[in-house]
Amino acid sequence: MMKTPVSILRLALAGGLCLVGAPPAGAESPPPRLGVVEMDRLMTDSEPGKNLLAPLNALLKQKRDEAKAMEDEIKQIRARAMAQSLASLQRQFDARREELRRFEAEANKELERKRVETFSRFNRMALPVIRSLGKELGYTMIFRKEEGGLLYVDEAADLTGQAIQRLNAPPAPAN
Repeated sequence: MMKTPVSILRLALAGGLCLVGAPPAGAESPPPRLGVVEMDRLMTDSEPGKNLLAPLNALLKQKRDEAKAMEDEIKQIRARAMAQSLASLQRQFDARREELRRFEAEANKELERKRVETFSRFNRMALPVIRSLGKELGYTMIFRKEEGGLLYVDEAADLTGQAIQRLNAPPAPAN
């Protein structure tokens, strides 16, 4: 998958913040532990993920079956057009073809909305587990394998407060 400039920037910033927070020379500190989680596989291979995907897959099958029935009807109309008045059946054919196009567009919208809802619900279930796993195993950061998005970071690696303090501090006098 091609990385977007934003995800590359996030990765670079996350890596850079780890370096900025590095202890001074001579101070011993364990190296950061980084991990990845493949969220798609986590969803398809875990029981909670499978349970959430089941209704989405059933809806997908239903919509495909409905579209197939409409396509079959269009084929029947086309076959009848050869034996009957071409103009009348052509209008009927065109109307059904447009109805199928609209149906497919609406079905795709509904499926995408359901997919987003399903993955959002799964993320709310999976993220606490990933955070707990990261803490238990001593990981500093865990990234989403597919996109490189940060899923967990040890709070000790967060330099936001220090950065805010430095930005808010008055400028040093010029020498």
